[in-house]
Amino acid sequence: MRRTVPAIAALSIGLALTLSGCFANPLDQLTEGLVEGGVEQIIEDQTGVGVDIDGTGASLPDSWPAEVPTVEGQVILAAAADGTFSAAITVSNIAAAQEAFTLLTDGGFTESSSFELGDGVSSKTFDNATYSVTVITGLNDDGTAIVQYAIVSASQ
Repeated sequence: MRRTVPAIAALSIGLALTLSGCFANPLDQLTEGLVEGGVEQIIEDQTGVGVDIDGTGASLPDSWPAEVPTVEGQVILAAAADGTFSAAITVSNIAAAQEAFTLLTDGGFTESSSFELGDGVSSKTFDNATYSVTVITGLNDDGTAIVQYAIVSASQ
């Protein structure tokens, strides 16, 4: 059994909730007194997933699936391992975050599940023949929003 898929899913959900303003931002807490490389190493050691955190943002991995339409915004965390992908992206507002759902539908994905918590916090899963994509959106305290992607191969 692959350990990567549960690790990516757990990291995705945890980051979406904490970075959405529902809880204290763990990146702020972790980076106080620690250097960037140390933070990355801690996350990589605990999850087995390579991450890129530099305080000013990150970038989507070069291997990010081109057929998965992704919102424009500031990438704050991205990871890829064994054909699974995760990213957290900050956008200007909740409407911009929820645009992720429209982009996937317009890109040929079919919505297979949905979970709404209110106040812009929602999770939807979309599928096509190649990938299953879960997108979680949440509103930040400053009015910006977070979009969290978790992508796995449809064959996994």
